[in-house]
Amino acid sequence: MFRKLRFKLTMINVVVMSFLLLLFIISTFFVMQTQIFNQSQQLMQIIAGDAGSGIVSDKREHDRHLAKYFYVKTDASGKISEASTGLPLPLDQLAPLVYQTINGPNLKGEVELHDETYTYLKVPLKQTPGFLVAFFDLERDRDILRELLLTLSIGGLVSLILTYYGSRFMADRAMIPIKTSWQRQQDFVADASHELRTPLTVIQVNLELVQGNPEETVASQAKWLDYSLLEMKRMSKLVDDLLFLARADSQQQALELKPFPLHTALREVIESFKPLAETTEIRLESTLDSEITYFGDELRIKQLAVILLDNALKYTPSGGQITLSLQNRGASAEITVSDNGEGIEPKHLDKIFERFYRVDKARSQQKEGTGLGLAIADWIIKSHHGSVKVSSSLGAGTTFVVSLPQYNSH
Repeated sequence: MFRKLRFKLTMINVVVMSFLLLLFIISTFFVMQTQIFNQSQQLMQIIAGDAGSGIVSDKREHDRHLAKYFYVKTDASGKISEASTGLPLPLDQLAPLVYQTINGPNLKGEVELHDETYTYLKVPLKQTPGFLVAFFDLERDRDILRELLLTLSIGGLVSLILTYYGSRFMADRAMIPIKTSWQRQQDFVADASHELRTPLTVIQVNLELVQGNPEETVASQAKWLDYSLLEMKRMSKLVDDLLFLARADSQQQALELKPFPLHTALREVIESFKPLAETTEIRLESTLDSEITYFGDELRIKQLAVILLDNALKYTPSGGQITLSLQNRGASAEITVSDNGEGIEPKHLDKIFERFYRVDKARSQQKEGTGLGLAIADWIIKSHHGSVKVSSSLGAGTTFVVSLPQYNSH
């Protein structure tokens, strides 16, 4: 699939570049052709004017134009009466060429003689009957145009070859995030399937046990029913988190932005966690001295605090301590959640916000949760244009520092 996509991207670039190169070559050729033709016409008008007034009788005065030209004067019958020096052919051989121009209906155009093409300009003489005809040899200019066309064609071909390999290189670079996204999606689906399969299997086994003992009372089988209910709650939480992230990915998870007291919101979250912390003999402390009115989604900011505190509780042993603090940094509000729990190895710190990422899969499976909390927290922080820094040491604890800009605060 990726090979076909890379080939398709490469060929699209090559086709587009081929069209642009062809347009460039054609336009350049016709522009040069037009300029050369116009220059020849201007030169012939100068020659005809000078020769007609008797000022010029030798072509050396126009050698700066690097073109082969000559002129003749004829009487009313078309017989040559005067000619410039340096004629390309004897006068008797030029007579048919002059005859074509004199008897032609046009004052300018092109004529051929001995496989040579000349452009001409015919001007009536002012003082005597007859014409002055200036001829310009186009062969040199056509050679220049042919060389130009050949050069442009070769250059275009070389450019196409370079474009092909350059496009392949760029397509490979463009495929990196696509492959990464595809792999993350595959991993996400596999992890989600695994996470959903576990509670479904537990529920199925427990219900089969209940069904296998129809004579038992509900009270006697409450243990299996409690297990099933616990797994159903866990599965419901997982589905809710998956839907949240799916809406976030499709930009359908809207924020309800409004000013609210940030310190009050965090205090409410702390109070809701204190009973749980007491049951696990963990000291939960807070430093919310800064009174900040923040402009954001209050519900999501509370959810962020819940995720960070819940994560700290899971990996802090009994007798440990968790601290939540809020500080006003002027341009930003800084929320810090720190604990003295198990800690995280440095190699895992840049991956903990990935969905379903497990620092220690065997240990994580013993912890209650969906593996999506920090991914949701990361989205909440980024949706508020904030940033998060994590520092941790094994056996010494972990600290999350969330910085939320206050440029939208009221």
